[in-house]
Formats: sequence, C-alpha cells, structure tokens
Amino acid sequence: MRYLAVPDQYRGQGLGRRLMEEAEKLARARGYIGLWLDTFEFQARPFYEKLGFELFGELEGGQGAIPRYFLKKRF
Repeated sequence: MRYLAVPDQYRGQGLGRRLMEEAEKLARARGYIGLWLDTFEFQARPFYEKLGFELFGELEGGQGAIPRYFLKKRF
C-alpha cells in the first residue's frame, strides 16, 4: 500500500483502524516482519501510536516546514 487517507467525514468511525488492520494482515500474509510509515505533525501520529507503532525518526520543522515523523511496527 502506498497511501492511506480517511476523509474528514469518515473519521471517528473506526474505518482507519480497520484499514490499518487489513494492511497488517496483508503484510503478515506476505511474510513481512513489520510495517513502517510516515506522517506529518498535523496528521495522525497519535492514531498510529495507539495501533502499536513507535517513533524511529523525525525530520524537524522549521520556517515554512512541517515536522515529519517516521513510525514502525514489528510483528
């Protein structure tokens, strides 16, 4: 999977969690040892952390730049 985004009107209904569970299921079926993803400060870092992802890298923001976070989850 390349990108995952849940439109505002569908948030809070468990759709994002179900999509991530399906991505994890597919990854396990393919023999992967984990997943990694990146998100920006204004997006869903706490959401991914609730799903068991942990921070492993960060590009700090600055003037005109938004911080970007890299998270991973090993199986």
